[in-house]
Amino acid sequence: MTAAAAAAPARSRFDRRLIVPMILGVVLNPVNSSMIAIALVPIGAAFGAPPAQTAWLVSGLYLATSVGQPVMGKLVDTYGVKPLYLAGAALTGAAGVLGTFAPSLGVLVAARVLLGFGTCAGYPAAMSLIRREGERTGVDKPAGILTALSVAGQTIAVLGPTAGGLLIGLGGWRAVFSVNMPLSLACLVLGTLLLPKAERSRTKAARFDVPGMVLFAGMLTALLLFLMNPHVKDLWVLGIALVAGALFAWRELRVAEPFIDLRLLGGNVPVLRTFLRTFLAYVVSYAFLYGYTQWLEEGRGLSASAAGLVLLPTFGFAIVVTTLTGRRPEVWRKLVVSGVFLTVCCGLLLFLDGSSPIWLLVVVGIVSGVPQGLTNLANQNALYFQADPARTGAYAGLLRTFVYLGAIVASSANGAFLTHGADTPGLRKLAVFMIVVAALFLLATLLDRQLRRLDARIGEEQHERKDISMALTTLDERTALVVIDLQQGIVSAPTVPHSGPEVLERSVRLAEAFRARSLPVVLVRATMAPDQSDWAPGRTDTPSRGAASRPEGWDRIVDELGPREGDIVVTKRNWGAFFGTDLDLQLRRRNVTQIVLTGVATSAGVESTARSAHEHGYHVTLATDAMSDLDADTHHHSITKIFPRLGETATTEEILTELEKTAGA
Repeated sequence: MTAAAAAAPARSRFDRRLIVPMILGVVLNPVNSSMIAIALVPIGAAFGAPPAQTAWLVSGLYLATSVGQPVMGKLVDTYGVKPLYLAGAALTGAAGVLGTFAPSLGVLVAARVLLGFGTCAGYPAAMSLIRREGERTGVDKPAGILTALSVAGQTIAVLGPTAGGLLIGLGGWRAVFSVNMPLSLACLVLGTLLLPKAERSRTKAARFDVPGMVLFAGMLTALLLFLMNPHVKDLWVLGIALVAGALFAWRELRVAEPFIDLRLLGGNVPVLRTFLRTFLAYVVSYAFLYGYTQWLEEGRGLSASAAGLVLLPTFGFAIVVTTLTGRRPEVWRKLVVSGVFLTVCCGLLLFLDGSSPIWLLVVVGIVSGVPQGLTNLANQNALYFQADPARTGAYAGLLRTFVYLGAIVASSANGAFLTHGADTPGLRKLAVFMIVVAALFLLATLLDRQLRRLDARIGEEQHERKDISMALTTLDERTALVVIDLQQGIVSAPTVPHSGPEVLERSVRLAEAFRARSLPVVLVRATMAPDQSDWAPGRTDTPSRGAASRPEGWDRIVDELGPREGDIVVTKRNWGAFFGTDLDLQLRRRNVTQIVLTGVATSAGVESTARSAHEHGYHVTLATDAMSDLDADTHHHSITKIFPRLGETATTEEILTELEKTAGA
């Protein structure tokens, strides 16, 4: 076994020191969301405030978190995980102090708003950190870590009210706020010691789009305020949301560096579908949680403690389901099962009445636990694979915003259908609404072909990891990087198993490392005349798409890659980069003996170039996670059957590590 092979397992492991600060940061929000429920009554008694006023302790945190999540996510993408994680922890601690010593309900609401902004840094920071570790290790499917985040949140949902009750018993309702001080301190200490040093985004230094952020916040705040208590007399609030939204879209489509790139987001239809599914799922989940819980006490006549015990199987079974299925990163099957159980659960509510036996109530809770355990994890996995890696934090923040949108719509639905209290007729009306939304969720999942392709892509990559033993032994002193066809008209193509942006990001990392060591970087671009007169003329079953049908500039190398000073640019008019070009001459004049290949498509431009390089006598190394194809089967065949006979295969991270060793030799 070579030194490189021996080192590979260590490099492929997620840095487990990061797990504790990640989970601690993520649970800050559910801790404060769940414990407040048990504190509303004593807080109202302390300040002489009715429920309509204490409800702002819940709404204030929801509003702040909904607005703050994408803002914090954008900041994480721009300035790195560590500073935003620490800033969020500091805000959480400050909110804990303010809430502990609050002299009035108004100050307490302000503390909750501050808590919302402070705690919304944890989730986008964790998702960005998981992405960073995936890039570092070359392992793109951290299913175990994503499962741990989901289980942590669900556990807090189960234990939060109980913990809140214990804290109130020990130190009064203020203890629910003071608990944030030690939690914040733990985050600050662990974050300072364990989180990696912040790296700014590799994109050009950004001027932050403050007007875009303000318009987005105004739009979302007005929309949420209207949805919390919709009335015809308050339609002017909805009008403000629409005007702010129109101005936001107008600005974001024109500014060079937008807060949310609407063109990119609009072009990423799979992510938009994930946001929609998340919204629909949480409308049903929160409507069930709010409505069914109230019905258990008012309609079924259970005490608060008995209702809590009846609901315990819901959360407990959700944790079991998440734990059992979490290490399987497939998405579509989980969401289909979730949609079926969600619809069945809502249907069961139609058969409940004031005399329903306890065992039936427990069955309803267990059935509802299945989608609780599957939906969040599946959508989280989907977003991880679908999001542009450079915008993981912002997209993760937007995902959480849609969670809270769902919660607020669910709250409004409960108010609309339970107008005369949580009695059985009201529950059945609410159940019909929930069935309709659950059916829409299931239909949206069944019709989403992209999710099926995503499952195929995940399975393909799992087979690759089983079938391929990374064989890189060394890099020659004069090794060149050859990047195939990462140009405007190709990077945006729907490639599998890696997206175009993922291939580009890894190729950019390799290019930067090669340039830093004064090693040649070759950027290959494909082009053709509008009539294809200069393209390979042979007859084929599948004709090539002509240049005339491609957008202007399709053959230009993407800006993120270059070219930079000293790079070699090769223009080809066939699949391979050697035939009909001066690539071989350029490499030999620089005494190159080995090439590292990346690019698109695996089975066409990359494989053809690898074959020619092998025949020309070069050592060939293939960065298997920095190439992709339009077809999963052809990609897999090249990776597993062809490349091992042409050269050595390795991940981007393994090549970078070997490059460091070669440079230090």
